[in-house]
Amino acid sequence: MLPTTPIDYDSWAEKYDSTRGASPSVLRPVLEALGLPGSRLLLDIGGGTGNYALAFREAGFTVALVDHSPGIARRAAGKLGAGAVAVGDAQRLPFRDGAADCAVAINVLRHLPQWPLLLREGRRIVHEGPFVIKDLTHESVRASWVQEYFPSALQRRSQFQPEQIVAAMEEAGFSRVETRRFVYEDDADGSFQAMMRFPEALLDEARAMNTGFIQRLPREEREAGLAAIRRDHRSGRLREVIARYEPLMREYGDSVLFVGYP
Repeated sequence: MLPTTPIDYDSWAEKYDSTRGASPSVLRPVLEALGLPGSRLLLDIGGGTGNYALAFREAGFTVALVDHSPGIARRAAGKLGAGAVAVGDAQRLPFRDGAADCAVAINVLRHLPQWPLLLREGRRIVHEGPFVIKDLTHESVRASWVQEYFPSALQRRSQFQPEQIVAAMEEAGFSRVETRRFVYEDDADGSFQAMMRFPEALLDEARAMNTGFIQRLPREEREAGLAAIRRDHRSGRLREVIARYEPLMREYGDSVLFVGYP
């Protein structure tokens, strides 16, 4: 992959929640995969400012969150309470073996230089399971129309093959791994993946800039791409571009859930 512009997550924490929330499109399949909450402890790995963790708590789970950024973690603690939040590396989780009943990692793998370590750590700390991972795959990236406007998208975004992640989860010790594709039906989480389904959101530069994908782009490519999207939206060409990719987007979806059982 091409080098990316580093993100100062501690500074990003100050404005992250201005356009980011928990998406029903994500919550629905993740909660279905997790099963009944009961009194189970769910660990949200790389859980950011706690938007999804708070939704999991409201669904009935006891929730703990870990994130590598102290600034991000402070934001999460304001929603969940300081005792429910820890600062730590997803590749070396600061929890004992079997500490959680189940766990989630939403859009985390792509940010890790040694992502298989997260799978091993997930297997180590999950007692009953499942461990639910949501992330982009190679097919979802290639099906995206944004490559028409940001030429480096294919090199900069996740290039995971689904079978690659499944094999790594099995190697980490999960006895069974299921995969489920899904699409965004709302843009509530403000992610770039959701904006691909609701491109009008990209017309708002503040919303676009509040995504990791746009922040990591070289300035020249970012400015040229957003300007072209605005221009093509006015002319109607944007609808034509999206229509060319629609068959692939329907086939491969926007993300894949990987559900691992101990």
